[in-house]
Amino acid sequence: MKLPGLIIKCLLKLSKILEKVINDLEIERVLIVIHLYLISINHEKKTSNDEMGIRIVKTLVHEMVKVKQHAILQSYKIVENHEVEDKHLQRWIKIILNTIDPSDTAG
Repeated sequence: MKLPGLIIKCLLKLSKILEKVINDLEIERVLIVIHLYLISINHEKKTSNDEMGIRIVKTLVHEMVKVKQHAILQSYKIVENHEVEDKHLQRWIKIILNTIDPSDTAG
């Protein structure tokens, strides 16, 4: 199936233009779709497509956090309230926030 490859190409293009379009994006929807994608992967038996998809998703999250900074935590609440526990996104967001502003340890 070629769909994962196509999705990866689209995500790569999005990550390159994200700064220009971020204000038009519904960050909550992007985060919940990323969460749904991450919980669909068998993290014990990742394929190379899974690995690439995860890398691109991390890039997207990084770009969104760079632009939205701490405001992203408000958007993240949709993932927090999802019935399936998030095992990745919140940790990534906090790590990225710390690299952007290491002096802010309260976030």
